[in-house]
Amino acid sequence: MGGYQVASSGTSSTQPRMVLCVVCKSGWSHHGYVTCGLTCAEKLCKDGGDPKMCTYCHRKPKHQGHEQCGMTCASMAKVACLLCKSRPKNGKKYHLCGKMCKRVAMKSTPMILEAPKGHKTYEMAEQKFQKAWHQSAGPVPPIKKIYKIIENDGFLKPYAAYKQKAGNEHFRYHGTKRQCQLGVATTQLCTSTTCSVCSILKSSFKVSMSTAGTFGRGVYSSSASNMAFAFCGGAAGSMLVTKVVLGKSQTVTAPLQACPAGFDSVVYDKDGPHNETIVYTDDAIRPVFLIMF
Repeated sequence: MGGYQVASSGTSSTQPRMVLCVVCKSGWSHHGYVTCGLTCAEKLCKDGGDPKMCTYCHRKPKHQGHEQCGMTCASMAKVACLLCKSRPKNGKKYHLCGKMCKRVAMKSTPMILEAPKGHKTYEMAEQKFQKAWHQSAGPVPPIKKIYKIIENDGFLKPYAAYKQKAGNEHFRYHGTKRQCQLGVATTQLCTSTTCSVCSILKSSFKVSMSTAGTFGRGVYSSSASNMAFAFCGGAAGSMLVTKVVLGKSQTVTAPLQACPAGFDSVVYDKDGPHNETIVYTDDAIRPVFLIMF
C-alpha cells in the first residue's frame, strides 16, 4: 500500500489516553474498544461507522484508494474481529474479538459475516478449500466471497455435547443450491422454505429432511472440495464448510442402506476425489463457513 505513513499514537507508556466513543462522540471508549458501550457497539457493527474514516480505528480519514488510514491499521485489519472490525479477533480459533461482540452477534443469529480478501480468516478458508481439491477434477474454481457463519448457543451446545461423547472431528464440504441472493447481494437470509442454504443456516442439517442416498438416509459431506462443488450447481450454488463429528467410522466400498450397527458414520473413498462422508444424527454436523463462487 504505497504512500502509507505510520503515525505515532502520541500516548504515554504509563498513562492510557482517554478517547471519545467514535459513535456517540460523548462517552469515553474503554477496554480497548472504540465505543463506550453495547448500544454504540451495536450501532457501529450495524452501520459500519463514518464511510470517510478508517475502517479499523475509525478516528482518521482513509488513505486515498484504501480502506484504512495507514500501514498499522491496514495490518491490524487483516486479523480484525469480523463483526466490529476494530479490534483483533481472539486468537486463531475465534473470529470475534470478545464478549461484547459475541453478545451483539447472538442477537441476530443465524448470521453470516464476510471475511474480506486479505483477512487471515479468508486466507485460511481459501487455502483449505484449494488443498482439498483433487486436480483430477479439473481447475480449482476461483472464490469470490467467504463468510463466517455465526450460530446461537442452541445450535452449538448439542454439537459440543455430541463431540465430547463421540469425538473424531473433521472439516468437510457440503455443496448445496440457493434460491436467493445470499452471499451475493445481501447477507440477510431469505424466507423461502425451499432455499436449501438458508434452511440449513436457520435450522442446521436435518437427517429427517434428507433423501435416502447411496449410503442410506443421512447428512452427506466430503473431504474433497471438488466432490462437494459438483452438488452446488455451479456458481449459482453455495459451498458450506462444515465441522463433522465422525465418532466410530466405518470405511465402505459399496452402497448400503443404513449406518452399520456399532458405528456412528460411514466413509466412502477415504481421502479420495470421490469421498463421501455420511453422519446419521443431526448433532454430528454444523456449518462453519459459506463460500461463494
